[in-house]
Amino acid sequence: MAELYNIISCLGARSMCFYGNEKSKELLFIYNSFLDAFGINTERSRRKGYGRAVNVAERILDALDNRVDSKIAVSLSDNPETLVDFKQHTKIHENDFVGKKLQLAVQKSNKGILLGIDVGGTDIKLAVSVDGKLKVLKEHDWFPATFTRIHELIDPILALTDLLRYRTDSRFDMITEKVMQPAVSTEAIMECTKQAKEYAKANKITVPFYDAIGLSFPDVVVKDSIVGGEVFKTRGIRENPSINYEEEFRLITHLNKELRQFVIQDGVIGIVNDGPMAAFTAAAETAYEDIDSVNKGVLAYTLGTELGTGYLDAQGKIPNIPLEVYNFIIDLGSWPEKIFPSDDVRSINNFNTKLAGTLQKYTSQSGAFRLAVKYFSKENPALYNGLFEKNFLAEHHSAAGDSEGLYLVVKPKDMRKPFLEYLMSLAAQGSETNAQRIFSEIGEYLAVAFAETKRILEPTADTAILFGRLVKQKKCFELLQSGSKDLVGENAFMPANEEMALTPLMKQLKDNKYYTVAQFAQAIGAIHYASYRTNTLA
Repeated sequence: MAELYNIISCLGARSMCFYGNEKSKELLFIYNSFLDAFGINTERSRRKGYGRAVNVAERILDALDNRVDSKIAVSLSDNPETLVDFKQHTKIHENDFVGKKLQLAVQKSNKGILLGIDVGGTDIKLAVSVDGKLKVLKEHDWFPATFTRIHELIDPILALTDLLRYRTDSRFDMITEKVMQPAVSTEAIMECTKQAKEYAKANKITVPFYDAIGLSFPDVVVKDSIVGGEVFKTRGIRENPSINYEEEFRLITHLNKELRQFVIQDGVIGIVNDGPMAAFTAAAETAYEDIDSVNKGVLAYTLGTELGTGYLDAQGKIPNIPLEVYNFIIDLGSWPEKIFPSDDVRSINNFNTKLAGTLQKYTSQSGAFRLAVKYFSKENPALYNGLFEKNFLAEHHSAAGDSEGLYLVVKPKDMRKPFLEYLMSLAAQGSETNAQRIFSEIGEYLAVAFAETKRILEPTADTAILFGRLVKQKKCFELLQSGSKDLVGENAFMPANEEMALTPLMKQLKDNKYYTVAQFAQAIGAIHYASYRTNTLA
């Protein structure tokens, strides 16, 4: 069941066939067990565990076929002709076509007003370029998993998009400066934008529209529509008993249409999952200097709130598949950690599906927190007690204050980012071996993720590029690499750091004294993606 779950989480499905002797009791047992465990004949809202991967696959079909309530066809057969050779999709075509398209997109980014948005689990990062100059960088803190209605996800994105149109003009600096810090409310941003609009009207200032918008979103995206709906970021909405989740979630599938109000006529809105955006970002940077570097496509992972995975194939296309590698089950043991509820920092149970042993709790910041508690409590009690003194952890209550256990502190201040920064600094100092052990072990898990991705997806790319907060520190990346090399070798991973800053916009980010390439790389990549989509359409 875990094997089938990993395959569906990666590739999705339009139909599935169990091939063999139809009279075999073993085959019938597996077939019927699959139907039951994955809830194939059950409504989406009632599916649990493994069935959540089926929900995502069916919503992808809804988007591809422009319909509602698609179903995966599952059957038995003793006819080998029903089998499909997926390897035909992974053939390498040695040419520089993709590299040329990427170079053109980067070159075209030096004209017009382009917005790149990188939506994450702890913050939203936005970058605006005006005629090739990096004009605005904005970070906005949020905690979407606590939202209960979809407009709480949509409103901040729209408000920030509108605000930054004014921020490109220095005449609005005094008005907009007060909301440029990360910790501001959506209401404050809206009020500030309202004041800016009134100022523009009074002074007859024409506020520009964007020529194109590129957006990286942490959920499955098909045809610029967000279609997954089973991620941690939408958990609070999904568990809201007062709404119909399917109807509520469909509202965010129209985010691309909502953003259209901020672009010029015929302007492009390009939305992709954060994993593919990472792959595209890496491809655009490397192709800018070496046109042949992307002949085999690009595979990338983002290591932050969760593990994101992206693949740009050898034809420069992003496949319409879930690629939810963070849901891969890699651990069928670890019984002691299964007893804790998923929100407990010690738990290996998935936030969304409650299934144990998925990469979500091994390769993301949740993995770092879990291992810190595991090793500090046993090996360094003083350091462990310090996690409570620094207000990173709290006992006997969850974020909602209603469950006993060991939980991250997220209110009144979200301490997830400071907690991770603390662990990374301990590892970088070199004196705390247990902190170093955390990142080395995450490297082991990442190697398993890479091996499992290659086995199921069969990507043509030979290496994976790592993005995100967990590789921001050079020492932390080195520890990840040391932990992974026994399984996948020393050259399996490359960090998306300052050395990858090759395009003009990324070089400007590299020279910024307040922000790093690791922080805003995907926002810059989203700008290039917007240009790429414009050129592709042209």
